[in-house]
Amino acid sequence: MAETQHETVFDTGQQYLASVYAKALLAASEKAGETDAVLDDMQALVDDVLKQAVGFESTLVSPRVPLEAKERMLDKALQARVAPTLLKFLKVLCRRGRFDCLQAILRATRKQYNELRNRVEVLITSAEPLDAAELEATGNQLQAALGREVDLQVNVVPEVIGGLVVRVGDTVYDGSLANRLKQLRAELVTKSSHQIRSELDRFATVE
Repeated sequence: MAETQHETVFDTGQQYLASVYAKALLAASEKAGETDAVLDDMQALVDDVLKQAVGFESTLVSPRVPLEAKERMLDKALQARVAPTLLKFLKVLCRRGRFDCLQAILRATRKQYNELRNRVEVLITSAEPLDAAELEATGNQLQAALGREVDLQVNVVPEVIGGLVVRVGDTVYDGSLANRLKQLRAELVTKSSHQIRSELDRFATVE
């Protein structure tokens, strides 16, 4: 896979805040024996519920909506769908006006949990969904290459066009067709500039 490596940059202030909340959530979920469930439920909340339920997130983020109304909304929508520890945590976020940090907290919690388990997080972005066999083969290859257990996640983005974009921790290896086309375009522009400069130099010499 042709690779282009670059660093992923996050807002450092939000990242620090997320790490503090993540540590508290991880401690509570470990004590309750719900860590895996909390992570799975939190991921589903971010990936599905918040995207599909129009107005759900904006209501929970809004400072104009009373806390009691937010808690009732959370109970009605999620009480039967998420781990009790996560539901309590979401109410804490609403109480402190930090529900907008949920995605950053999810990233930080998963990162801390993987560190505890000596696992490495790998996010694969693909133009099309990968089937079970492809996921297993990819996971095995990455685990062999990295020498560690892999927490493999897949994100489907049609704009990738073809190939895969693999993020290991905070480092991205982009082997997608879209990235290769971008590289080729840049190389052609650079080459054209050199050719034009060379032609001008030759013209000046003739003159």
